[in-house]
Parts: sequence; C-alpha cells; structure tokens
Amino acid sequence: MVTLSHQLLTHPAVHGSTRALDRVNTALKRLPNVLDTQIVAHQKTLEQKISEQGPRSQRVDPHLLGLALRELHKQRRIVTRYEHEPTNTHWFANARIEQAEVAERLKTLAPLYASVAQGEFRNRIGDALEIATQNAIQRLQERSPRHSFSGHFDLSAPLNRQGRVPKTEPPDNISGQKSAKLADFHLHGFDAGPLCIECKNYREWIYPASTILTDLIEKSVGLSATPLLIARRVHYSTISNLLVPAGILVHESYFQYYPPELAVRVREKSLLGFTDVTASYEPAARTVRFFTTELPKLVDGAAKRFASNRAALSDFVAGDLSLGQLYVAIGSPGARDDVPSHDFGDIPF
Repeated sequence: MVTLSHQLLTHPAVHGSTRALDRVNTALKRLPNVLDTQIVAHQKTLEQKISEQGPRSQRVDPHLLGLALRELHKQRRIVTRYEHEPTNTHWFANARIEQAEVAERLKTLAPLYASVAQGEFRNRIGDALEIATQNAIQRLQERSPRHSFSGHFDLSAPLNRQGRVPKTEPPDNISGQKSAKLADFHLHGFDAGPLCIECKNYREWIYPASTILTDLIEKSVGLSATPLLIARRVHYSTISNLLVPAGILVHESYFQYYPPELAVRVREKSLLGFTDVTASYEPAARTVRFFTTELPKLVDGAAKRFASNRAALSDFVAGDLSLGQLYVAIGSPGARDDVPSHDFGDIPF
C-alpha cells in the first residue's frame, strides 16, 4: 500500500475509516489500468468502469474514486487533466501518454460527450426516463384501476420543434395544497394520499445534499404528498441515512434511458462506455415490478414518516438545519458519531 497524502487522509470522506481508505487504494490501482485502455477518459466513463463494473469487491463509489483521481493528478502527477475548450469538458489520461495521441482521441470523444451532456439533448434524456416511468405507472393502473396520475406524455403526437414528445404537466396543486415548482407526476389512489414523483435520468449518483432532493422535498411539502424519487443511481448513504428515515420513497432504475439516436455510440466500450444506456421508452422489468408490486406495500409507512418529519425537512430545505442536524431530527443512522453526515458528491479539482 502506497503512502497517501495528508490532504487525502484528512478528507472527511476517509478520515478514520479503514474501509474508505481501502476503497481509495483500490481506485488508485484501477485508474491507471483503465486509462491505459481508454487512452483518455471523462470522469463519468471512469465512474462507469470502476464504480459500476467489475467484481463488487473491486468497485469504488464515485466520491472515493474522485479522491483517488485527484490524488493521482495533483499529488503524484501520474495522471494529467485535459481541458477540451471547444466543448468545455475535462478529461484524464496517464501522464506518460503523448499529448498528440490524447488530442486525436478527443476529436471523437469530446464532441460525443458534449452532444449528450449539454444542450437540448439533456432535456430529451430527461423525458426518456419520465416516459418509461409513465409506462410503468400505466401498468399499475392496469392492475389496479383505482390509481390515476397527472402529468402525461402524448406518444401519438408529432414531436415538437425541439424533437421532444409533447407533455401535459401536472397541476401546481393537489386539493388546494400548492407548490411553486412542478413535479414530474402526481400519482393518486393510495389510502395514505398522493405521491409527488420526480424522475432524474442523470449519470451522477445522487448524494444526500443534492439539490435534487431539496427540490423534491420542497415540492412534496407544498403539495402535502409523499415524495418518490426515480433515478439511475442513488448512493447507499442517501437511501439509508436520509430517504428511508425521512419517508422519501426511492427506486433506482439502473439504466439511463435514451431516445434512439445516440445510444449505440455512447454504449461503445472504446468510446464513452456507458453500457447501461438503453434506447427505449419501455421500463425495465424491475421498474415495472416496483410500481405494480413493491410500491403499494411501501406507501403507508413512508407517508407516516414523511408527515412526522415534515417540519424538520422544511427547515432543512430553508437552510435552517444542516444535514447532520436533520439526521438527528429524523432519527437517522447517520446521526451516530461513527457515521459521516457530510455530503460527498463531486470532488473538486
């Protein structure tokens, strides 16, 4: 095991945690090997290959992977960070790789990544998960006609000028309870009351202090509805320390849904390697199962917890409670002294 920098060892994500340090050391070993194969890679590609692929014992969570990448770049200087100015994107390569070889690869990789991570296509990717979610909700309706929902994509209509499927948004209120921000869907028909559904089709894993969660909480409090988050990946600490004790329902899709045009190229292992991308509006079997079988069993308990924690969650959204204080208020496992209450999303460079 190599010597780690003081900056890394004192970072809250690893300080005092043998397990976290072990994970960082795993990333330090895997990163140069992956970069050898890729020549140059975006951080999201590195996360796909190291956080989500390979034996489970060799996987490293994105925040720890980010620490390892920073260690290799800033402290050991064996990884070089490149800025591709035309697309305003950042890339990594082993320092011994010739700049000309990196530049040649970036002619293909950088525009491809920018095409799916920037501009209008991001909205279309967001629509894809929402449409898959709508189709899963409709399976629930077929099984149990008592359920109805607001927010609807018209798949029979022509695409609009931006190439998007037209959508009728849900209203900004439920039975007089109003939210300044619109949810993606309202789902009705549960004895415990309506659900406020938010879909996030991002590559990033969602960590506890993400604004995605504060927005969802704000919408749900305003509507007096139980929140449900649908996202590709949610960090386990987010689920165990925040969502479950707070009464926020969650489902990980494990896939990033795309409209068809670019799915094949971004999946290619020699390019971006986003192998979870699926060019379909059809929800995966596990998502259908979640809505039709699992969700009805979870709503009552979540609704009770969310109602009892509503005041504390409102204070958290308003900035009157820190994340650690919220954990105490909702009885989270994260309130224990040996469980970090920090948010470790993106590691800055």
